[in-house]
Amino acid sequence: MSWTKKLLEIPGDRYEYEMNVLLEAGKSRIPFVEIPIETIYLNENKASHFHAIKDSARIYLNILKFSLSSFVSAIVDNSVFTLLIQIAFGSTSLGILEATIIARVMSGGVNYILNKHWVFQNKDREGKAALQYAILFISQMLLSWFFVSSLSSLPIQLTLLKICVDTGLFFGSYLIQKNLIFGEQRKEYRLK
Repeated sequence: MSWTKKLLEIPGDRYEYEMNVLLEAGKSRIPFVEIPIETIYLNENKASHFHAIKDSARIYLNILKFSLSSFVSAIVDNSVFTLLIQIAFGSTSLGILEATIIARVMSGGVNYILNKHWVFQNKDREGKAALQYAILFISQMLLSWFFVSSLSSLPIQLTLLKICVDTGLFFGSYLIQKNLIFGEQRKEYRLK
């Protein structure tokens, strides 16, 4: 498929279209060439059609949606974790592991559904995305347990410690899900 045909398939109506084209070009490994141009503003740019809030929201919509999906999942995860630590398992290393697994399985189901269908709108029906997500999910769960358990001797409440650790894991998770799990298969395009 030629790059010009692909441009017609890229979603967007306003300023977000430019961002989507740049992201797709980067994913497709199309080289960028910067060409300086002179910008001329008539009447101090009073005729601009850029709406700062609305158009910025369109540009950053997926990042905002991913953040919201992660926030909802984090509420489920940390609430269940806290309840299980206080009521059932205690704060031993094994208790932290058990609480982490149960809380993560519950929040992971919520997160997978939100990310697959709402954030990235992935249509994969073969289960490949589910398998990749499961691998990421288990890796993050074990890393979360390892760091929380290792740092549990610090004078910090366990739930707060877990929030800090999981926040660090959040950024890597976004990139992995966007580019490897729910992203479109990379295609090479010919420039014409």
